[in-house]
Amino acid sequence: NRVYLFDHFGSTSIDNILSRVRFMAKGLGCSFVVLDHISIVVSSGDVGDERKALDVLFTKLRTLTEELGVSLICVAHLKRLDGNQDHTDGVQVSLSHIRGSASIAQLSDAVVSLERNSNKNENKTVIRVLKNRFSGDTGIASVANYDITTGRLVEENDQNFIF
Repeated sequence: NRVYLFDHFGSTSIDNILSRVRFMAKGLGCSFVVLDHISIVVSSGDVGDERKALDVLFTKLRTLTEELGVSLICVAHLKRLDGNQDHTDGVQVSLSHIRGSASIAQLSDAVVSLERNSNKNENKTVIRVLKNRFSGDTGIASVANYDITTGRLVEENDQNFIF
């Protein structure tokens, strides 16, 4: 009774997602809810284009989290970059790279990116704080390595980061 999953693939209505978050918070006592990933929620097109649908979704989610006192962790994809650079090449993520709507960054208390150069033969992930409404501190928060034997991210010991 520590983890509850609502497993579905494909789009669903915004009202259904709000109802599920409310149930997980009130009915199941969850303090954290993870929504992975937000673009698929609005892909049904019942609100209109994706940007407008994300605006509606994030405004309603923000209102709901304030009402319920829960933390909501949303996974968002990144835009494709112009030119020959790509995030899979280790390009540093910024708030403007978040796919969809600016409301994602505007309404969030914190935005964290996980950056990795998947074209190099290494398992290093940079954890970068892009927005921090609580203290204003941003920058590299940590670096972790993927341990293929355990399937876990292990934080590097050297903590000489910007953050």
